[in-house]
Amino acid sequence: MRSLCVAILMAVGLLAGCGGAAAPKAGAGSTAPLTVADWKVLPVDQKYTLDTLERLKQGDPSLQTAEGWEAFQKTVVMPARKKDFPAGKSR
Repeated sequence: MRSLCVAILMAVGLLAGCGGAAAPKAGAGSTAPLTVADWKVLPVDQKYTLDTLERLKQGDPSLQTAEGWEAFQKTVVMPARKKDFPAGKSR
């Protein structure tokens, strides 16, 4: 189960990293925990990075279990990703 979560995080991170280098944003590299509300308003190029997702997990105790994180991925992250990157649209 844990390896599935790690694989999903890596895939999301790799997909979010495609498309060339972006200029650093204000607050990039922050290690402060994020709330779900804060995560939802992040720019797309920051929202799905491994660092950001780890900060999100730190900010919500219910996301720190494998079951909680998997449920959150299915109900929030994947639908948000589909909205942010519709099929057929280039980034």
